[in-house]
Amino acid sequence: MPPPPKLYHLARLWIELTRQLHETAAPDKQAQFGSRTALLMIGAAVYVSTIEGRPITAKKLAGFVGMPRATVVRRLRALDRLGVLERTARGWRTSAKRMDQLSRSDTRAMALAVRSAADRLKR
Repeated sequence: MPPPPKLYHLARLWIELTRQLHETAAPDKQAQFGSRTALLMIGAAVYVSTIEGRPITAKKLAGFVGMPRATVVRRLRALDRLGVLERTARGWRTSAKRMDQLSRSDTRAMALAVRSAADRLKR
């Protein structure tokens, strides 16, 4: 059997990283992984903007993640109700409580998945 194409390894990496990120960001929602990927993507994008010190607006976020603005707004409100995000005068950011929880997360599984995929892509 020939080795799988590189796209296969990238797809597997994306799935594994998404699952690991979901376990880290929403461990209490494991059974609903598939239906939560849009929330996860939006939450991750807001987290990135928070780390960069720039709250992000729904309009900019919609462009960044490639989703309709109305969908992004609904997901932002859901994440706000869950206490993951908070709205500021300048846009959305990850809540201080969530930032503290994420700072104590174990990211070894994600790092291992990246290393493993990188090794497979080198072949």
